[in-house]
Amino acid sequence: MVSENLTSKVNAEKNEEIKKASFWVNQIFILLATVIGVYLAANQGYKQAVQFENMKSYKDNYYLQKSLQYELTDNISILKNYLVKCQDSSYLGARTEPLNFYTLVWDNMKFSSTTLGTPPELLRDAQRFYREVDRIHNEIAKGNIGISVGVSQLQDQINHIEKELLPALDSSTKKIEKTLEGTDVVL
Repeated sequence: MVSENLTSKVNAEKNEEIKKASFWVNQIFILLATVIGVYLAANQGYKQAVQFENMKSYKDNYYLQKSLQYELTDNISILKNYLVKCQDSSYLGARTEPLNFYTLVWDNMKFSSTTLGTPPELLRDAQRFYREVDRIHNEIAKGNIGISVGVSQLQDQINHIEKELLPALDSSTKKIEKTLEGTDVVL
């Protein structure tokens, strides 16, 4: 009996507390604080995820551009060796010798989403180099142009790559390095 009276007295106090405005104001503040806290945490998490993805993209693009730069440098060496042979009057293979360029990076760039993070003018110049060298080499092989004319045209391609594209790639990678400076990203 005493326990029933005590229980009904506690229940009556709870009912009175629920009827007070201060209870509802307190509950509203708790609800608002929860919603705001979840929003702020989610917003901060989103910002961190975007920042992480950006840093990863910069790093991937840095390696892609550096690899393309090295590949082009190696291919310029191959082309220069070919030009030296072509200018030797005793060399008879100028019309038949294939140019075996290294194109691992160039070929794989077709399948990489990182490629589109590379400035388009750099991609265009690299594409133009490969296309023009192939065209000139085929014209020499077919006998449509003389070896001396072909050598001159190939030298123009080399000059463009060495004076324009390779420095531009180097400048682009330096910009990425500067962007990543002060972050935890290791290049």
